[in-house]
Amino acid sequence: MDCRERILTALNLEQPDRVPTHTLYLEANIVDEIMGKPEKNNFEAIIDLQRDYPDTWLDQFNGVLEEMQVVRFSRVVETAYKLGLDATQIGIIPLKMLPPKWDIASINEPTEYTPMKFDMKYEMIDIFGKLWAVRDIVGNLSPQYKQGTVTSPERWREIKQKFEDGTNSRYCKLAKKYFRRVLRQYQKKIFFFATNQLASIWASTWQGMGMPFFVKTLYQNRSMIEDMFNTYTDFTIEWLNAYMDGGAEVCLCTDDLATKTAPFMSPKIFTELLQPCYKRLTNNIHERGGKMILHTDGQITPLLDFIVGCGFDGLHCLEPQAGVDLAVVKKKVGQRLCLFGNIDTTHVLTKGTQDEVEAAVKYAIRTAGPGGGFVISPENMLYSVRVQNLKWMVEAAHKYGQYPLE
Repeated sequence: MDCRERILTALNLEQPDRVPTHTLYLEANIVDEIMGKPEKNNFEAIIDLQRDYPDTWLDQFNGVLEEMQVVRFSRVVETAYKLGLDATQIGIIPLKMLPPKWDIASINEPTEYTPMKFDMKYEMIDIFGKLWAVRDIVGNLSPQYKQGTVTSPERWREIKQKFEDGTNSRYCKLAKKYFRRVLRQYQKKIFFFATNQLASIWASTWQGMGMPFFVKTLYQNRSMIEDMFNTYTDFTIEWLNAYMDGGAEVCLCTDDLATKTAPFMSPKIFTELLQPCYKRLTNNIHERGGKMILHTDGQITPLLDFIVGCGFDGLHCLEPQAGVDLAVVKKKVGQRLCLFGNIDTTHVLTKGTQDEVEAAVKYAIRTAGPGGGFVISPENMLYSVRVQNLKWMVEAAHKYGQYPLE
């Protein structure tokens, strides 16, 4: 089987020739280690623009931000291919940079590990009103959620108007164009999914508001929450349709539903408010012949029936450090969901020995591999993950994941 056939067979809950391998979007420092650092990193580009075009540099940078992303897409996919993975994913991040709060003289001295260091003094905002601080990971932009800006019904109406008048539809056009471009280049090497990177239905709603205002509004003005969920569902459908127009066969919805100890809301409220939105999303993908995977961190065991009821084909993360028991998940929903993940990134893939990596892979395959419907994958992706450990993970999956399993 090739990588596409292997992944699609697993998503159909059948046995491929071996257990497939996958990662989330690879961090830029991992890409740089394998591909080599680019001639100029993101932050050096910012500094050059600010120096050469002091009055217009911000507009120029925002104008090329999407193109910078698609260049990184290609490097991410090439890196995943060189690691020997069967699949990864790509997706436009709908962000724009805000005017900085500092001047060029405030840059700290470079260190061995961070060629430029900004201490998150840059900020970006996305189309959902979420504010992001920009981390500098070895010269690469890495957004970190900071706070929401939708703190009143008036602000929500302002955000919603942009979706209604089509202002944000340009991201859909970019999605189609860039996915098609990367597909032409890499489709014979590796299979990849389309994802709504950092832009989901549930998380974009509560993060856009901030949790305190979200909870208050949930109980005092539930219709506003429903309006936000439905608006973002409409846009997500439009967005993922654009990726499918560009050739995507599998989409992955990134939407963290839980903390390390419990879901953010009760299964009952999730079912009442969010399940209809997810069902609209998955039904749309299925009508077009595609598959839909949900990525969520945290302790999601109480939500397994909810996730199945939403119509997802696969579930990614299965975070061991959050207490997710792979055996329990396999027994409960393994005949209804293709399971992805469960390889720890807090120790096994960051500090673990080869024996520890092999043991984690062998356990995952032994527990979730029988009968098919399982894909080996890190439960998340962090800049601290080591390239060597990822290679060990892939090697172990190839060694111990051949069907029929022993």
